[in-house]
Amino acid sequence: MNKGILRVLSVKLLLVLYAHVVYAQKAPEWVLPSTPFNELETAKLMEKGTATIQGTATLKKKGKDNFGVKGSQILLFPVTPYLTEFLELKKKFNSRKKQATMSPLAFSYRVEGRFLDDKGTFEFTNLKAGKYYVISWIAFGRQKTVAVQTGTSTSYNVYGYALGSSPIYEDYHYDVFIENEISGFVDVKEAGAVVNVVVSN
Repeated sequence: MNKGILRVLSVKLLLVLYAHVVYAQKAPEWVLPSTPFNELETAKLMEKGTATIQGTATLKKKGKDNFGVKGSQILLFPVTPYLTEFLELKKKFNSRKKQATMSPLAFSYRVEGRFLDDKGTFEFTNLKAGKYYVISWIAFGRQKTVAVQTGTSTSYNVYGYALGSSPIYEDYHYDVFIENEISGFVDVKEAGAVVNVVVSN
């Protein structure tokens, strides 16, 4: 077989493999709330106020507390009918095939905060009285083990001829970090209030 034909076959094989990968990584079907997003009312909820929400965010895994690290993101949303439906949809549609989502406009009505230290401390200021939803993502470590071939053992007979060989494996341990979502509702009952909360899973 000449080189030209081999090149064509190689290209075709690559295209087939690429198509298979693209199909396997097909984006999920996004499910939006049916409740209309009321931009005017949401904007009113986010007007400047005098209340404060402060607290810590913790992810509990196997009896260990994992905290949001300094500088990582934590978000605050005013609770609206649109957000409430979205959170209900998340319970039903959270798979590779279907996932609940918010419109870009609705998602833009949020307050972006950052953790103040490595113990998950956060603070949101200048808030109006009302109900809010706090959400963040915290990573936790998990150790995994993989067997790696480090050599080969060969057996010989009395005449020095090789009878066979078998691989030698050694276990290697490594850490992987997985992010989990933590979230919770916070009620700010009056202007000027300072509400202390712990957001956890």
